Formats: sequence, structure tokens, C-alpha cells
Amino acid sequence: MSQEHVPATGSDPAAHPFWRLIREGSRHRPGGAWSVLISAGSVAAALYVLWISALATVIGDVALHAVAELKLLGLPYAALEAFAISARAFTANYHLDISIFIAITFPIAFLTTTANRNRDKLAWADIALAAISFAVALYYIVLDDKFLNWSRGFSQPTAADIVVGFTLLVLVIELCRRCTGWGLTSVVLVLLAFTFFGHLMPGPLKHENFSVAYFIEEMTVMTSGIFGSPLEVAATYAFLFVLFGNFFDKAGGGKLFFELAGALTGRMVGGAAKACVTASGLYGSVSGSPTADVATTGPLTIPIMKKMGISAVRAGAIEATASSGGAMLPPVMGAVAFIMSDLTGIAYATIALASLLPALLYYTSIYILVHNEAVRNNEARMPEDQIVPLHRAITRGWRHLLPLGALVGLLMMGYTPVYVAAGSTAAVIVLSWFWRESAIGPRRFVQCCTDTITQLVPLVGAVAGAGVVIGAIEISALAGKFTLLITYLSGGLLVPTLILAAVFLILLGMGMPTPAVYIMGAALLVPVLRQHFNLPEMQVHLFVLYFSCLSAITPPVAVANFAASAIAGVNPMALGGQAMKLAVGGFVLPFFFLFNPGLNMEGGSVSVVTALIFGAAMVTFASLALHGYLGRRTIVWPLRLVLVACIVGTIVPRVEIQAGAALLGALLLIGVWRLSPATQRAAVR
Repeated sequence: MSQEHVPATGSDPAAHPFWRLIREGSRHRPGGAWSVLISAGSVAAALYVLWISALATVIGDVALHAVAELKLLGLPYAALEAFAISARAFTANYHLDISIFIAITFPIAFLTTTANRNRDKLAWADIALAAISFAVALYYIVLDDKFLNWSRGFSQPTAADIVVGFTLLVLVIELCRRCTGWGLTSVVLVLLAFTFFGHLMPGPLKHENFSVAYFIEEMTVMTSGIFGSPLEVAATYAFLFVLFGNFFDKAGGGKLFFELAGALTGRMVGGAAKACVTASGLYGSVSGSPTADVATTGPLTIPIMKKMGISAVRAGAIEATASSGGAMLPPVMGAVAFIMSDLTGIAYATIALASLLPALLYYTSIYILVHNEAVRNNEARMPEDQIVPLHRAITRGWRHLLPLGALVGLLMMGYTPVYVAAGSTAAVIVLSWFWRESAIGPRRFVQCCTDTITQLVPLVGAVAGAGVVIGAIEISALAGKFTLLITYLSGGLLVPTLILAAVFLILLGMGMPTPAVYIMGAALLVPVLRQHFNLPEMQVHLFVLYFSCLSAITPPVAVANFAASAIAGVNPMALGGQAMKLAVGGFVLPFFFLFNPGLNMEGGSVSVVTALIFGAAMVTFASLALHGYLGRRTIVWPLRLVLVACIVGTIVPRVEIQAGAALLGALLLIGVWRLSPATQRAAVR
């Protein structure tokens, strides 16, 4: 979800290397009155989002029930009835909701984010942009009835509307530049140029001309631009689940994950690395953000791995790769899953269920390589003083599992994600009051709200920019033209098209938050795969999600690698090759479930079981073929090429071919294990 997080480790967060990375990466936190203002705005944002997402409806329903009772008793009820109707109707005005969200988050974003890496203090430009963004949002809030009627076709734009609309567009571009760099910003600028001047181009890229008023309407009023679903998701689902993650962490849930990971895997060969994978996966399933996951679990796991003799580069790569799977792993999966639900109309619980087995196979592939390397290097287990016994970890931390149980239970009962997030957050807060050391009082509440806004700043800038992209694609009808381009480059063949789509998503994701990559992939690539090849909707969107997540560890600009390298104390570019090798399972899984939907819990039990078996064989072959070792035994190149052929065979959606490929690969590995000589290495400690 988020792309920035300051870990609560040590008494001085600024001394932590990841905090230095954030400052070098254009983030800063003003002090004094500005700090108070940011904290107050963060609390206001949290309370407002909770109100529009859940409390308004709940309180409105209670008030309406009370009105009915008052009517029966013959008592006055008009004021209470007006409040109840107002509370329930308040949540239906998306334009007003997003305007208020912009009024709070945009000023905070400009005050805490600068494009100048050498400056960590406020400048007059930051203050001016914050003030202008607040004024623009206030304009939309005050004139909300007008814009509501405009969206229904009853109003026309004035000169002031057009000026304010272009001002908002410029603010979004600048905020996008500050939050994500020039990658996404360049895409936004190119698409805007094409939108304005595309009617002058010759050939098939030419589009119809349009009026300035129509452009502003699409960008600033309708749901296809800045006020579209990406920013709406950030203002509701993403905000609430990041808020839940912060409260969960402050109450001690993050510590429980690490202790459980150490207890379960710490005494195995390579226990430190396996504990890292487990802890990062558990925490990532709640946070959904690669960098937030790295920043929370990395300060605990990377030093232990280095202490056990694992190189700093490999330790950082393990942490980054394990953290990048959080958005794939239920129950939360981050903002991307909620955006997917909004775009497709598929229930979030259905998406989470379909994502479970592929995510488990992704982490299985990481475990295979971590274990393989541990055996090859004779790595030691975790020190006993770092391992908390399982019964003790559960005894003193079992309460932290209750909010997760509430979260999963509410999802399975069919409640909307906003109710699930709000209810789970309430459960964390209430349960924390029963234990003094984890109680969330006023100070911790304010800190959690402030951390939530801080983490959301990059996401807000990215999804606002993505909204501009979607609006430009809608106005210029670019989606159809992009379909023609991809089809031309791939020769109209399915597999080359899929490979091109994967490469496009990885390149698109350089330095960008996962949700922004997914949104643009859904806008540009999904129509190609759905309409031209008639591929199933769930699998296509999960395909886009996987490669959007993996862009966080793919060089040259990989946000998870940068975060992990700062903690490990190494060059981030050195992590790229190691991270991609560890994540090889993630690169092949999307191709597998596109042709084998049983892995997404579709079809009967036989289909699901066979897909799981062949999927497990595929990620095993892929991991070992790329790695080139089976424990201390070398897999020679000809045999590795045979394993690659077996990988392709397991993907082909014909059971006899899959079974033959799986059997051949298994026999090959057995032969390597029994016939190839083992090399001896000194133990790594």
C-alpha cells in the first residue's frame, strides 16, 4: 500500500539508515508548528475516513431506529431524523469525499515531500503549493452542489472552474513528480501531450478534437480522471488498511510475527533466512507494501542474517524479495486488491481466495532457494538467544491474532472491505486497552494517524497521477490504439503478447508504487488480453498484479531493493540479480495460472489439486534451473535446459503433458542427487 515507512526501532529514528534513505529520497518531517498541523490533519483525516466509510452508515441506522421508537412514543423526532438522513446520504457523494481527502492530504504531501534530495527543510514553494492545494480543494467543497449537478449534466463550466481545474492538474503533476520521480510523471506528461495534440497527428494514432471544457470535466468532475477510482480507493480502502496495520504494529503484532517466524524456522538449517521469509510474508500480508514491510521487519531480520554469516547483499535480497510478496498474499494484499475489486466488480473475498495458492507457491519458491543455498553453504541455525519458544510467543502474543481473526471472519461473512478494515481497527484498539504495555492511548493514536498519512503520501501522489493517465486514455481513446500496437509487435500471438505485457509492467514499475503500476496495466494491457485473446478476467488482473509487485525488486529502479540495501549497508544495484533469482517463482506463476485456473480455486477439487501439484513442480524446477545447484550438487547446463523444458510442459494445460513434464523433472533431480558428487564447504556462521 504505502511506499514509505519509518520503523519504530531505537530511540532515535533519524539515526536509522532507512530514515536516512527517506531523507535522501526527498522525504522530510517539519518540526514545530508544522508538525502539530500535520498531526492534527492526520487525525482529522483518520476520523473523517472512518466516518464516511463505516460510522456514518452505522450511526445513521441507529438514529433511524431511534426515530422509529420516538414516533411510536409520540416524542419529537424531526432533528434526529434529519441527522440520520444526512449521515446516510453523506457517504454517497464521492466528489465531496475526495475533495475533503485532497484538502487534508495534498497540503501534508507538499509539506513533507520535496524533489530536491539535498534539502530536508521547508521552502517557500512547499508552503505555497500546500496553501494552493488546500484552496483548490476548498473551492470544490464549497461548490459541491454545483459539481454534483455538473456530473449529472445540469451545469456548465465557468472560466473559474476551468482555471481551478487546470490548477489542480498542475498540482497533481508536481505532487506525482515529488512522490514517484520522473518515471510516472513522464508517462503523465506524454499522455497529456498526446491528448492535446493527437488530433494533429496523421495515421491511426489520430483522435477527435475536443473542447477545453470537456477536458476539465473529464479530469476534475467525472470518475474517469483525478476524482476517479484510484484516488477513491486511496481515500477509503487503502487508508483504512494502512491505519489498521499501524495500530496492529503499535500494539505489538509485528513483534509477534517475528517471534512466530523464529520459533517455526529458526532451528532449521539457514534458520535466520527462513525466519526472515516467514516474518516478512506474515507482515506483508497485512501491510501490502514492499517498502513498509522491509522497513518494519528488515531492521530485525537483516542484522541477524548478517550475524549468521550471510552476506549483506544476500540478506538484503532475501528481505526485499519476501517483502514484495505481501500484496499477493491474503488476507489484506494492500491497496491493489481493492482497486482490482473496484475495477472488476469481483468481491474482495473472491480475489483473496483466488490469490491464496499462487501466493503460497511464490513463498515456497523462495524457501526452496533459501534452503538450497543454506545446505550448499552449510549455514548455521539462528542463535538460541534470538529464538522465542513457540508456546511462549503464543502465550504472550495470542491476543494479536484476534484482530486478524476478526478481519478474516468479517471478509468471509461478506462485509465490505471498508467495514472489515474499520471493524478490525476498532478490535485492535479495544483489545490493546486490556494490556498496559500495548494500550493505544491518545499519544499512540495520534502517532498512528500521522504515520498513516506519512506512508500514504507516495500512494496519493501516484494514484492521483494514475487518475490523470486514465482520464487521458479515456479522452484520446488510446486503449484501442495501444491494443493495435501490442498486437502488431507480438504478431498477434498469445505467448509473445504475454511476455511483452510482463516486460512492459516491469519497465513501467521503475520506482513507482505497486498500485500505480497496476492501474496503468489494467487500463492499457487488460483490454488487449481480455478482448483479443478472451482470457479470463480474474487471471488477467492477477497477472498484472504479480508483475506490478515484482517491479519493486527488478532493476534498475527497485523501491524494495533500495529500502533493504539501506538497512544492509550495501549498494542497491547489487541486490537486483539476487532478488530476481529468489523471485523466479513469481515470474513464472502468472503464466501458469492464466492457463490453469484451478490454482485460483476455480473448477472442481480435482482441478485445484492437480493445478497445485503441477504448480509446485513448476516453481521447484524454475528455482533449481536458475540457481544451478541441488544442495551441494551442481546441475550442469544441459540438465538445466531440460528443466526449463519441463517448466514449459507443466504450464501447458493438458494433464498428460503436465504429468510427463513433472515426472521427467523429478527423475532428473533424483538422478542429480544420487549421481552427482557433492562439494564440501566450511560452515557459515
